[in-house]
Amino acid sequence: MKNNRKLTKKIVFILLLLAVLLGTVLFSEFIRNTSRNRMIDFSEGWTISYGGAEYPDTDLDHFRFVGGVKKGDLIALKNHLPENLPDGYAIIFPLQLSTISVEVNGKIVYGYGSSEYAAGQMVGSAVHLIRLPDGCQGGTVSIVIKVGDNDAFSYIPKITLDETSWGFEDYLNSNIYPVVVSFSLVMAGVVFMIISMFLALRGLDWSRLNQTGILFFVVGCWNICEIQAIQLFSMDFSWNTFVRYFFGLLSVLPVLRIISSAHREKKTKNVIIQKVIFYSLQILIAIIVALSLSNVIHICNVRYAYEILAIACMITIAVVEWKDCDRKGSYSAARFRELMACFLFIGIEAIRFLANRIFNFRLQEFQHSFLLYGTVLLVMMMIGSYIYELYESYVRKAEEESLKHIAYTDGLTGLLNRTYCKDRMEELDRSQRDYYMISFDVDGLKQINDSKGHLAGDKLLTTFADILSQCFSDIGNVIRPGGDEFLVISDDAAKQELLNRLGWLDSLEKNAEKSLGFPVRAAYGIAGRNEVLGHTTEEVYFLADQRMYEMKMKRKDQPA
Repeated sequence: MKNNRKLTKKIVFILLLLAVLLGTVLFSEFIRNTSRNRMIDFSEGWTISYGGAEYPDTDLDHFRFVGGVKKGDLIALKNHLPENLPDGYAIIFPLQLSTISVEVNGKIVYGYGSSEYAAGQMVGSAVHLIRLPDGCQGGTVSIVIKVGDNDAFSYIPKITLDETSWGFEDYLNSNIYPVVVSFSLVMAGVVFMIISMFLALRGLDWSRLNQTGILFFVVGCWNICEIQAIQLFSMDFSWNTFVRYFFGLLSVLPVLRIISSAHREKKTKNVIIQKVIFYSLQILIAIIVALSLSNVIHICNVRYAYEILAIACMITIAVVEWKDCDRKGSYSAARFRELMACFLFIGIEAIRFLANRIFNFRLQEFQHSFLLYGTVLLVMMMIGSYIYELYESYVRKAEEESLKHIAYTDGLTGLLNRTYCKDRMEELDRSQRDYYMISFDVDGLKQINDSKGHLAGDKLLTTFADILSQCFSDIGNVIRPGGDEFLVISDDAAKQELLNRLGWLDSLEKNAEKSLGFPVRAAYGIAGRNEVLGHTTEEVYFLADQRMYEMKMKRKDQPA
């Protein structure tokens, strides 16, 4: 059984992962294939002036800034536009944290960021779409860049030419995979958070799914800003850049929450450590945001220090969790895999970032963060684990219900037994609801056992049990405390309704007597909570029993 559950978990995870990957690839390829590629590579033939040196006839794909760039550095680019360039085209130029000024044939046609830089504000990152004037074919284009912050970039991004009306769309199509994954993460995050709210309302475990949804949403939003798809919604480049780094800072919190939810039983020491880390990071984020909005610092300048601190916090919480769980032996393999996947992709992203900065890889795959895909894999693992945990929970609940049913069921009649009767009475004693009890005692059981055998006696009990169920199961609990004693407890019906059902019971007993060939009769007594001073179930049961014995004695006194 255990091996089957493990196999089920693996199958669920693999199917989910394949479904997501296949859906992403098919949708991305559909968009790519239905979009006409109008982009013209404009990376060759540039003259670059930087740091007092000039680099003529340079291919931007092979040029890099040794040691990076510093705030205030000026970079001048000059080239000639193609002779056969149609009118209505634009230059597409993604640029990080820098001002830009563009001249065509000595006339300024585009500028951004100079006022922000002069005011000491953060200059935003953006994909600049620079419309070229008609009739400029073969003319000179000059681009002057002023670096807005240290280490804003280590190489000049690819410059392309495209139709003005399609330029930004074509740029997004060239980055279609991260675009599709990012928007999918945002939508999935919203869905997960909504589902978690429904789970919370049902009293089920919702926190892990909620944190997963928040992680989905935050990472998706961060990468939408990272690839500049946010320009579909906002053209305020400084604000877009602020939002990008804000989501980057925020993404650490749900990751920490997920890591710390490895098990539920935590010592006070561990809880204190986690709360100190969570609240400290939240306060730090609030301080960074406040200082950035007041223009005291640029939010982009604190990202490296914050990322190092965040990774240190993740490692601290992971070590605390690991030690505590290792002592208890309760750290599940699924949690361990999720934790290792988290740190693996953080390490891979650090290597990608450093390798890209040092070796200037120009492959498209290296231009975007791997954390996006790591998040998808991590969350898919969590979804698989979560679905399996739900499956385990339902199986466990079903097993508990089955055991509970066995514990509460009388083996002969299938009615509720003495154990249930005791629990039900305790429940009624705790409540303030009115209720009635009807005590039954089957007549002639001993005589039937002695004259016709115990099988006939059992038949008498099961037949009477069926009659009781038919009459009272829809308005109360039908119980066999033991032997020839039966009990009905009802808090859903009025006394008159119960009396009507007792009249029905008498007619059913007569019908059963004809088919069995021996009497099926029971004496009974009814009592309600409001008839006893103490209002206890013991007193009500005793009163119902007394009335049942009074009825039994009256029957004995009557002539046969």
